[in-house]
Amino acid sequence: MSAAEIVVTRPAKHVVQLRLNRPERRNTFTWSLLDALEAELGRLAQDPDIRVLIVTGTGDTFSAGADLKLVQDFDPEEARRWIRRGHEVLQEVADFPVPVVASLNGHAVGGGLELACACDLRTSVAWNKLGLPEARLGMIPGWGGLTRAQRLIGPAKLGELVYTGKLITGREAAQIGLVNAVYSDEELVPKTLALAEQFASNAPLSLREIKRLLSSSAGLTPQVDEEAESLARCVASEDQAEGLRAFFEKREPVFTGK
Repeated sequence: MSAAEIVVTRPAKHVVQLRLNRPERRNTFTWSLLDALEAELGRLAQDPDIRVLIVTGTGDTFSAGADLKLVQDFDPEEARRWIRRGHEVLQEVADFPVPVVASLNGHAVGGGLELACACDLRTSVAWNKLGLPEARLGMIPGWGGLTRAQRLIGPAKLGELVYTGKLITGREAAQIGLVNAVYSDEELVPKTLALAEQFASNAPLSLREIKRLLSSSAGLTPQVDEEAESLARCVASEDQAEGLRAFFEKREPVFTGK
């Protein structure tokens, strides 16, 4: 595990920023990045001084989701372990004891958007691309993204996104309630920090109790678990293998329903 894959800073009093740091791979998830994220979340959750956590990415991408070069080589058992691992770590984001703000500095796609949806609020630049395009690869969102995104924007809007696999801009995401606020590149960091400082100025016990009551995981565990099982079935299909081959060969996939 490389500690450099997660960078933790304290940009303001009672505010901590956690930054995904694999810009050369668009901050995509690997085993080691999931391990590093879980370790930092566990450590920070024990710090009573923290009142707000900001999650962001390095470079021009928040996160492009799973590293598909890694996923491409999974056997069915390894794929099931991968799905369960990502599900567990994002659940820890959702259950973090204080408010978590996703600062979408760039594209948030697949598992990257699932991570953002596990946070309590989302700020974004206007130009980035957001979406859950897994069906185009023979998969589904399996880390809680369907359940949490549906809670944010409703089944009809979510269905439009996941059935088509299309990507929308941060500005479009704000219009449907997927993100809370959209800023220019120059404004994103100071505006997000100002929002976090506003939260942090309130009573810490109140913040923690409100977070517990509004937790994005409250009452959602059965649905999120079912997502993981459904993704495992998709990953074992011939269509999933074809979807990944087509992605790397830069062609349209030919799905057969097997």
